[in-house]
Amino acid sequence: MENVRVSVLIPLKLVGLVCIFLALCLDLGAVLSPAWVTADHQYYLSLWESCRKPASLDIWHCESTLSSDLSFSS
Repeated sequence: MENVRVSVLIPLKLVGLVCIFLALCLDLGAVLSPAWVTADHQYYLSLWESCRKPASLDIWHCESTLSSDLSFSS
């Protein structure tokens, strides 16, 4: 009689690889997304820029989010 040993680690490795692949796809989608947050065609926020459009104007005012300081002082 021949004993066949099946490793439990193989399914766990496959699940890990699928999770890593999904995480990389979601990261890529987040970085390439043109806008994460939008509001009534007057505001949008992405990883790279924050833009506002006053209701009375048709011009967007954008500024880079890379140079903004997110530290809060009291």
